[in-house]
Amino acid sequence: MKLKTILPAMLALVLSVSLCGCNSDMAARETDAIGDVYTDTAETDAGSASDTEAETEEITSVPAETEPLAPETETDPPAPVILRASFAAAGDAIVHEGIWMEAQKTARLAGLGEEYDFSHLFTRVRDDILAYDIAFINQETLMAGPEYGYSAYPCFNTPRELAYALEDVGFDVVNIANNHMMDMQPKGLAATIDFWDTQPVTLIGGYKNQEDYFTPRVVERNGIRVAFLSYCYGTNSGLPMPAGYDLVIPCLDEDVVSAQTAAAREIADFVVVSVHWGEDSVQALMPQQKQFAQIFADCGVDVVIGHHPHLIQPVEWIEGKDGTRTLCAYSLGNFFSLMPKAENMVGGLLSLDFVKEDGACRLENVRFLPTVFYYNLGFFGQKIYYQQDYTEALAAKHGVQNYAVKNNKTAAQLLAYTRGLIAEEFLPAAILEMP
Repeated sequence: MKLKTILPAMLALVLSVSLCGCNSDMAARETDAIGDVYTDTAETDAGSASDTEAETEEITSVPAETEPLAPETETDPPAPVILRASFAAAGDAIVHEGIWMEAQKTARLAGLGEEYDFSHLFTRVRDDILAYDIAFINQETLMAGPEYGYSAYPCFNTPRELAYALEDVGFDVVNIANNHMMDMQPKGLAATIDFWDTQPVTLIGGYKNQEDYFTPRVVERNGIRVAFLSYCYGTNSGLPMPAGYDLVIPCLDEDVVSAQTAAAREIADFVVVSVHWGEDSVQALMPQQKQFAQIFADCGVDVVIGHHPHLIQPVEWIEGKDGTRTLCAYSLGNFFSLMPKAENMVGGLLSLDFVKEDGACRLENVRFLPTVFYYNLGFFGQKIYYQQDYTEALAAKHGVQNYAVKNNKTAAQLLAYTRGLIAEEFLPAAILEMP
């Protein structure tokens, strides 16, 4: 063979071998690259599986027992629901001629075109009375209207402008059951009832008929319902209602009291009784007062508001047959009048709170706030004072001296009079702390 023939052949062989080697290396590298991709995926899968197995091993290695529960958070019991309504009761409003004469003078000086203005009577107590949720007064004298003629003792008929003053002060429960309710005969009583029915007050003691009489008056304030009943010992005429009239004089009767208080307790949280009893200008308690005070307590009455003696009488708690307690103010005295003795000028506001807590009812903050009605030697300058504000200078000029000098009392003597009749537990600190 020739050399030039062998060389090309050998060269071709070498190239062939080299190319085959290159292809093999590339294929290997490609395979390695692909293998690297799958290997990473496999390693990842393997790692995940391995981790999962490890986690499974860790989970299965924990003892099968329940972990202790976190202690429950203690919650405070719900706060009790407490409802409260404040209440005040005033004594007798008696309008003698001198009282409406000053009211006429006051109206003229004001120049507002009114015929009577009684507002001056209340300037020192008005804001306090307005602050009570419920305020009661015993309106001793009729308001039959001017056509009956205005008159004083012994048969009263009072200008209706007094009603507007009482309403402005804050009185919203008015009682007219008393010995003077027939002073203007049945028609005058009917006219008085009709008038009060037009006013923004709750009228008790005056009833158009038996159905009206047996319908308790209920006043609701702050979620508390208070029923008001009213009775009197009789009238000055001493006669029953004449035939032809359905009007009712609510005389004291044990069976009626029992029936009416039971009905009132069904529809109200508290029952208050206004009662005209005792003897005019007699300080001592009468047997009828003690008898019916116990009857009211046995019937479950919460508060008894007494009037008619025109003098203050004791306040006390009376235990009823079921163990309940009744607050009894035997007489709140006169809120205002021109009666002839200094003791007739002493009255009082019975102040308390009706409280209802989770359905249970009670009285709180019971106080007797003594007052003195002042008028000067000319019978004018009329004003209601709290007794702690009644000075010796005022006492020295009090108009009761017009009746007799001996009828007057110093401020200190009237303070001793009040302290001698009203227990300390009911008197305000201002009275107890006075020298």
